[in-house]
Amino acid sequence: MGGMNKMGRFLMGLVAIALCAAPAAAATFEFHGDFNNRFNLYTNHSDFYSSGGTMEKSLLDKNPDGSTTINRNNTKVIGTDDRKTTWGDIKYRLWSEVLSDDGKIKGVYAVELGAMRFGQDYSKGGGATYSGDGVNIETRWAYTDFALPNTENARVKIGLQPFALNSFVWNETAMGVAFSNQFDDMKYQVAWMRGKEHFSGDNDQDSSDALSVRFDMKPAAECKVGLFALYQFSDPNGDGSIDAGTYEVKKFEDVDMDLYTVGADGKASMDNFFMNWDAMYQFGDIDNASFTGLNGSATGDFDVSAFLLHGTIGMDMGANRFSYTTWYASGDDNDSDSDFDAFLSTDVDRADSIVLFEGGYTDDNYGTERPYILNKGLYFNKLAMDRVCSDKLKAGGALLYMMTAEDVEYTDDGGNGRSNDEIGFEVDAYATYMIYENLEFSLNAGYLFAGNAMDVFEADRDGNADEDIYCLTSRIRFKF
Repeated sequence: MGGMNKMGRFLMGLVAIALCAAPAAAATFEFHGDFNNRFNLYTNHSDFYSSGGTMEKSLLDKNPDGSTTINRNNTKVIGTDDRKTTWGDIKYRLWSEVLSDDGKIKGVYAVELGAMRFGQDYSKGGGATYSGDGVNIETRWAYTDFALPNTENARVKIGLQPFALNSFVWNETAMGVAFSNQFDDMKYQVAWMRGKEHFSGDNDQDSSDALSVRFDMKPAAECKVGLFALYQFSDPNGDGSIDAGTYEVKKFEDVDMDLYTVGADGKASMDNFFMNWDAMYQFGDIDNASFTGLNGSATGDFDVSAFLLHGTIGMDMGANRFSYTTWYASGDDNDSDSDFDAFLSTDVDRADSIVLFEGGYTDDNYGTERPYILNKGLYFNKLAMDRVCSDKLKAGGALLYMMTAEDVEYTDDGGNGRSNDEIGFEVDAYATYMIYENLEFSLNAGYLFAGNAMDVFEADRDGNADEDIYCLTSRIRFKF
C-alpha cells in the first residue's frame, strides 16, 4: 500500500508540474504507460524459476582448504521431485516526456513498479547501477536529450537511459552520456557509460566504465548495416573474483579489466525473404582475479579471446512467416588455465527460449538472460512459424535444439567425472489476442526435453538429466 501511495503522489506531482509549467516553458507534455499483468499458470519446477537468473547463481564454493565442492545449501538447483506451482505478478511502467516546442530539448523520467508477486513481500535496495536501481518502485529512466546549437542532427543524451549497442552484448538501461549525429543515410553514436561505482576503504575510486562507438548505415533501400566497438575497463585496488555461474560483466566483482568487443550487425529483405545477422569478436585481459569453474579454478592474469556469430533467415508466405535462427557463442574448454575463451555479455535480455531464457511472460523469473550457459557458450537452433490469424489474433510455434559450445564437465554424486554438451530439445507455442486496440491477452508455453548437460543443475547428479522442465505463462497488458 505504501508503494502505491508513493506512486500516486508521484503521478499527481507530475501532472501538477505539467499543468503549471507547460504554458510558461512553451513545452509539450506526454504521458505513457505499460501495465503488464503476468501469470505463471503452471510449471513443474518452481525452483527453476524461483528468482531472476537461476542458472546464473554461483554453483561452486571454496572450502577453507582451497578445494572446490558443490555448494548445496546456497545454490538453487532443480530437485528430483516435481515442484508444481502457480503465481502472478504485476510490472507497471509509467513515464513522462517533456519536449520543447521546437523539439530541441526533451526530458524523460520513468518509474517502474515490479515485478510484484501476488502476496509476496519485497526487501528494498537502491543505487543507479546496471538495469536501473532495482527497488520495488524504481527509477527506470531519467535523462535529458537535447540538440547541440547550430547543428541539424547532433544530440546529447545524459542520464539513466536505454543503451542499445547490440542485443547480444549490451542492451539495457545504463547511466552515462551519449552523443549522436546523422548525415544522410549514416548515423553514429559515441557514448560513455558507467555501470558501477564504489569507493574502497581508502576512498580510492573503483568504477566499471565503458566507451563505445556505433555506426549505422543504409547501403540500400532494404538493407541496414551496423558497425560497433566497445572498450570496458576497471582498475580496482583489490583482487577480483569471477564465477562460471555468474559469467557476465555486470556481475564481476572488483575485476581489473581491459575488455574490447568489435562487431557488425545488420538486416536485409528482398520480396518475401528477410535475414538479420550479428558477428563479433572479444579480446583483452583480466588481471589479478580468481576464477571458479565447474571443473577447476585459476588465479592470476587471464587473456580473453572469444566470439559470437548469429544469423536469422526467413520467408513470408501470405499470413505465415517461417524463420530459422542459429547462433554460436564460444565457450571455455578448460576452467584451470589462464585463457577466457567464452563469450561475455554485459547486460542483455534474451527471450529466444520460453523455458531457459526470458521468453516466458513472467520474465523476471528465468533460467538465464544471457545467450550462453555458464562459461560453456551455446550452439542455438530454432525453427519457428508465426501466423496472422485475423486482425486481432496472432499465433505461432517453434522447435529449438540447444547444446553448449564446450562440454559441461563436472563430478557427479558418485565421484565419477562427467562431460556432456546437450541442453536438449524445446517445443514452444504462443498466441496473442488484442481485446482492444491497446489491451493484449497473450498465452505461451514451453517444454524442454532435457539433455544430459542439464544434469549439472539437478540435485541428484548421476550423469543423466532426469527432469524435463515446462511452463505455461500468460499476460494481460495495457500500453498507451
